[in-house]
Amino acid sequence: MTLHAQTSDLLPGFDHAAFDSNAVFRVLLDAMSRPGRVYDLPVHITAPDGLNASATATLLAMTDMDTTIWLSPGCTTKAATTHLKFHCGSPITTNVAKADFAIARCDEDLSFRTKLSVGNAEYPDQSATLILLVDDISESAEMICRGPGIKDTHSLAVTGLTPAFHAWRAENHHLFPCGVDVIFVTDTKIAALSRTTRIEVK
Repeated sequence: MTLHAQTSDLLPGFDHAAFDSNAVFRVLLDAMSRPGRVYDLPVHITAPDGLNASATATLLAMTDMDTTIWLSPGCTTKAATTHLKFHCGSPITTNVAKADFAIARCDEDLSFRTKLSVGNAEYPDQSATLILLVDDISESAEMICRGPGIKDTHSLAVTGLTPAFHAWRAENHHLFPCGVDVIFVTDTKIAALSRTTRIEVK
């Protein structure tokens, strides 16, 4: 009886787990391979309080019991942690330095970003991925992106990014092959900046 009461309160995950997870994974792979391009979330999913649909779908597609998640104060809710533990099986940490995926709202204090794992020369893939919940993403010329996966240049605009964020991103780029990859998510859109991407802020 108790188990039924607990599970009945949970929001569902993907409607079609294998198909939806693969569809989201492919969009994320494209977004990382083509930095600055804006993609539509390819599935419908209900997000728990503290997250949005694209953040939820990203975590369901990318995490499992071997990946550790850190949630910022603005994203930390009982609903979010319960949802992720149940559907992903992922450990939730309070130590951002141990996170494989760190999730935050763009309008929060993002000073934690300097504590994220950047990997090391032997294992640069052991770096963290930062997922930022933002109000809007477009391909307006707020940032001019250059680098691998971009022919000449590509424009990207993300609502709410601060000069301090851009300064951190520039430092992060110079750590290559180490460094943090960033995924921006609205409720329906996804864009990414890999550690290889150079940015000129207009």
